[in-house]
Amino acid sequence: MQLTAFRVGAGAWMFTGVVHDILDLALPGDPELGAAMRASHVQLGPISLQAESLTQGISLAMGLAMFVVGLLLWMLARLLKATPDRMLPFGIVALAASIAALGLAALFIPGPPLVTFAIATAAFTIALIRKPSARPTAASRRQLVSRGA
Repeated sequence: MQLTAFRVGAGAWMFTGVVHDILDLALPGDPELGAAMRASHVQLGPISLQAESLTQGISLAMGLAMFVVGLLLWMLARLLKATPDRMLPFGIVALAASIAALGLAALFIPGPPLVTFAIATAAFTIALIRKPSARPTAASRRQLVSRGA
């Protein structure tokens, strides 16, 4: 597994999560929609929640979750850098999640998520396809010397 490409994919997830939450907090919403959502309440068992705050909370949690996924993938790459072949199952899951997120972005969220999840998908694909460069071990160097190569 190519760990540099894997880290690029992880970074794309972290970047997407951070930018998602920054834009969610910074961009003004539609005033009419905001007023309608503040007037609407969602009943969850004994708790009544304002629709606007419920939607805002879910959106911020989603951005945080994307960041944490990327951070965990980055940490896995660092933890297993000595044995990159053990990264294969994580790379497959990361690629599948990136493809799913890219598909959702294509259907429902035009703009930046299309770019960041396309980068993540390409990076995890490259990570799974490319083999790490083979560094000669001490044993292989001795074999080359003994053969006269």
